Amino acid sequence: MNEISGGELLARALANEGVRWVFGLPCPEIDPFLAALETYAMRFVPIRHESAGVHMAEGLYKTTGQFAVVLGNPGPGSANLLPGLITARHEGVPVLAITSQHRLGVVYPSTPATFQGQDQLELFKPAVKWGAPVFEWARIPEIVRMSCREMWAGRPGPVQLEVPLTTLYAMGDASNVPIYPAEAGRSGPPQPSDAQLEQAADLLARAAAPAIFAGCGVDRARANAALLETAELLGCPVIPSLAARAVIPLDHPLCFPSQSPAADELRRGADVLLVVGSRLGNLDVPFDKYWGDPASCKIIQVDIDPRHIGVSRPVALGILADVRLTLEGLTAKLRGRAVDSRRRTDLVARRDSTGAWQRSLRDPIAAWSGPGIHPAQAIEAVGAAFGREAVYCVDGGMTSLWSALALPATRPCSFHGILELGMLGVGIPAAIGAKLGDPSRDVVCITGDGAAGFNIMELQVAVREGVKVTLVVMAEGEWSMEIPNEIARWGKTFGTRMGEVRWDQVAQGLGAHGAYVDSMADLPAALAGAAAHPGPALICLRTSGAANLALPASIGARFFEVYFGPSA
Repeated sequence: MNEISGGELLARALANEGVRWVFGLPCPEIDPFLAALETYAMRFVPIRHESAGVHMAEGLYKTTGQFAVVLGNPGPGSANLLPGLITARHEGVPVLAITSQHRLGVVYPSTPATFQGQDQLELFKPAVKWGAPVFEWARIPEIVRMSCREMWAGRPGPVQLEVPLTTLYAMGDASNVPIYPAEAGRSGPPQPSDAQLEQAADLLARAAAPAIFAGCGVDRARANAALLETAELLGCPVIPSLAARAVIPLDHPLCFPSQSPAADELRRGADVLLVVGSRLGNLDVPFDKYWGDPASCKIIQVDIDPRHIGVSRPVALGILADVRLTLEGLTAKLRGRAVDSRRRTDLVARRDSTGAWQRSLRDPIAAWSGPGIHPAQAIEAVGAAFGREAVYCVDGGMTSLWSALALPATRPCSFHGILELGMLGVGIPAAIGAKLGDPSRDVVCITGDGAAGFNIMELQVAVREGVKVTLVVMAEGEWSMEIPNEIARWGKTFGTRMGEVRWDQVAQGLGAHGAYVDSMADLPAALAGAAAHPGPALICLRTSGAANLALPASIGARFFEVYFGPSA
């Protein structure tokens, strides 16, 4: 007889699903599981706050495609997972949350006198795709299989397993519970039909002015090469969403940033628009004035979630399928076919206008001479130091906007932000997760000081675990994004002043390398020092509040339309 604990059986089942990373904190209820991790080649990374563990899983997945397990101890430890899981739900991040629980004799139901007694299954329902308890030792592999099937079904997302102490400490004969290969427990991604591919290829091949709007689903599906081939076969412009900055190189001649006037013209003038891996969210193109007449533009929308199709614009053809499989099938149909749009002549002028628009944004930045550091100048220096091969995790309000403008073009799956839900504090732990997943690459987190304050203690996790990440904190001591509206409407601000923090000294206190920079002249040396340091490093940049608020008018106006409605 080969008797093992429920904790070891759980570890065995999760390793079979490909889990390599577990983020969380130890507690007596979960210890049998932690004791088995090393046997199954899984690494336990203790964190400082449970939601940060979910953000680490987010950075890991967005960079490498791997999913992780996060742990929540009974009561407050599980409740602390919720902000991270809500973010993961919005971002389409697969993560398996294991909430531990007290012995079955005192929970479900628990009395008002029960220590840390709460119905965690009910608590998590709004935050996860699916959740279930594991009350019997023998059902552990089956329910793990079920949870992973639900996690990967359609658009990925978080799921929850509630595992009481009694289940994890129970013993049983492992030979009685077979564990099947992971692929035996779920189907592959949905595939487009041949008829859909024929119809899409026919629409695109006959279009005079097609365009492609690409979202983060391209990165998630690892469909970047197929996207580029589709665009090149059509001679077709690609408009990446704000969040999808890495799906196509920004300096590719067919790439037109979604906020640019040229992108607006291309959308309005498109007779066929191929939308891949995007819901056409209102942060990018919120109102009809940015689109052409629906009657004159046929939209083909490809998405893995049926609820995303036809949400913002009416579609001529909705394809519920994996983006990579669809684009690969589409290119096979287009190769060798006569394509009308290859004769189009307008893209050279569009590229010229895009270059002029970009210069109009960058010239005031380049002309800034102080006092203080312009955040975009600093971000350009960060990009020059780490280059297009690095992974960039950006966090904060104004800092995220400046980063999108000033960082270099990157590889696929290498620019991570928080644009949908806007959860602050994701950047630092996400950078740690990204580096754990791909130690060979530089990982840089660029964050505002407001966002940095949420999860700065995770820097000590990076120190302890030997995770070499570089953090750049734009420090001016203000909640800057809140200032313009308050000043414009009331002539004063309400609680926007945070006060100054020496983030470099905080980093040093946590065991990391810290540097303070208040002059652009000193930044290159500070970046070189951070890159040369063998462990994690943080640079505190004393940025100019006035420069930070000097966002280009066209970008700022577009952003604030989301809040207050369309301008004329």
